[in-house]
Amino acid sequence: MLAPQGPHDLHAPISRTQRYKKITKPLLERQRRARINRCLDELKELVVSALQTEGENVSKLEKADILELTVRHLHRLQQDAPAEEPVEGRFEAGFSQCASEACHFLLSLPGLDPQVSRRIVDHLGQCADGLRQPVAQQPEQQQMWRPW
Repeated sequence: MLAPQGPHDLHAPISRTQRYKKITKPLLERQRRARINRCLDELKELVVSALQTEGENVSKLEKADILELTVRHLHRLQQDAPAEEPVEGRFEAGFSQCASEACHFLLSLPGLDPQVSRRIVDHLGQCADGLRQPVAQQPEQQQMWRPW
């Protein structure tokens, strides 16, 4: 008498799909949960230390508590952060600072012709003024003065 040949036969080969469902999928799920738990533990340490510096008392936290506190803390940080200046404003400020330093340097050079340094300083001033004008009001591009 032969053993029954069916899906419950212990000696029958296991298909790839069945092997995935029985072995691989639970293993992958266990690894995924372990990763999530490690990250939550690390997040808990970060949030607890940040909240304790703010004077809050934090006792035992569940996973949902950790996530809620993190979201609340990030919202607070976002509200406290100063609004970032637009790129144009930062460029203008940087250009003006650079032009100012260049002017001080040019005026301090002992052997430079005063007319040349005056023309360069005037040109830098015109460029800085051009940055302050809205794009629609800027005059047509002029030939740039070059000392060479």
